Amino acid sequence: MSVAAQPSLLALESRFLWRSRLALAVLAVLVAAIGLALANGRALLAAQQASRAAATAELAEADTRLRAGIAKGMPLADAVMLPIRVRLPVIAPLPPLIDASAGQAVLMADAGAASLRTRADTLFGRSSLENPELLMRGGLDLGFVVLVVAPLLLVALGHGMIPADRDSGALRLVLAQGGGIGRLLLARSLPRLALVLGPVLLALLWLGLSGPDLPGRAGALLWWGLIAVASLILWWALVLLVNSLRASADAAALALVALWALFTLVLPALLTALVSLALPLPSRYAVIAQARAAEVAATAAWDNDHAEASSDEVASRRAALARTVEVTGKVAAATAPIIADHARRRAGRQAILDQLALIAPPMLAAQALAQAAGSDAGSVAAFQSAASAHAGQVRARLAALAARPAPMGSADLDHLPRFTPPAPAAPPRAALAWLLALAGLAGLAAARNLNRLQPD
Repeated sequence: MSVAAQPSLLALESRFLWRSRLALAVLAVLVAAIGLALANGRALLAAQQASRAAATAELAEADTRLRAGIAKGMPLADAVMLPIRVRLPVIAPLPPLIDASAGQAVLMADAGAASLRTRADTLFGRSSLENPELLMRGGLDLGFVVLVVAPLLLVALGHGMIPADRDSGALRLVLAQGGGIGRLLLARSLPRLALVLGPVLLALLWLGLSGPDLPGRAGALLWWGLIAVASLILWWALVLLVNSLRASADAAALALVALWALFTLVLPALLTALVSLALPLPSRYAVIAQARAAEVAATAAWDNDHAEASSDEVASRRAALARTVEVTGKVAAATAPIIADHARRRAGRQAILDQLALIAPPMLAAQALAQAAGSDAGSVAAFQSAASAHAGQVRARLAALAARPAPMGSADLDHLPRFTPPAPAAPPRAALAWLLALAGLAGLAAARNLNRLQPD
């Protein structure tokens, strides 16, 4: 077979694939999974937008009422308590591609309010327990399709290509005609990869064209698509590698399904469990217990050190405000070491998981997809750290205003610190390079084995 005949071989293989019931079944399953994933992603995006909008509107309304009261004028006894009524919004930036990979962002609270009473452990009123399986692979979103569904479909399409050709004699015929094993693999690989990759990339394009105009969304789409392509190319390289071994089509299918189960289901759960056992996080109840003990001790100390409340209403309210500032500060100081230790251990655990992910490519791809989408563990931790630091700044500033003889005014509200979200995470360049390197090594090993393969 000449070089000029190569396009006809590719065209022949493409026509054969499109007439295959298996290929049509694969396409139907893939389209159904993608449709459900897109619907889930759009619903999640709408819910996240609505949650942030509701929190923003609620806090903006409270700020408007507060400013209206200040402008209208209020008795001094009421004006003294203004610092305790201030609530400043702390809103998480919406991950630019959360509708493709929910990651960990969906499990954490996305909005809170910084006030005089706010501490790092009370900044957010809602957070979900971590589900390791959900954190590794996500719900049924487009990332789940790339990580779980698409590899199985590639296995179904390609598990018996070479063994079936060898057993039927087609491999001998192609090689005898001078086509070469490389051209045969190219003709067999491109249509099958296109059948699986095409709908995924079209779905990603639809997200880009129909989604909201979020900062960084275009870059997130690009990097997410590159990681998805690299991950599926790696899986196809593994399919070719198993095909290059002298095994029957059934044995190749069993080996590939076993590899899929090992790398997609077993290793992520096993590695996460081992790291959790080796590096357990401090109990959240320890923070609650320490905060309660510190609050009781600080309250008792204040009551013992200060005289009974004055009959004067203004003086009494000033004393109550000073008591709040003192107790809140001591509780925050008592819980700060536990919270810092929790954050340090969580970061250490994530760093180890990032390193272990090198031996579990789907786990690495899941982390990279979430990183590209802005919903990875690092982005969530960065937001929580920035929010906690901001809450401390707001509390300190309001405490200073509470200690000031003059009551707060609108100008004081304008000069309070505003929350600035942390910078977005860097693109997953290292993960992309590693996935492509593994795909190249597997592909080279497959080519080497196939070049030595002699048809029976």
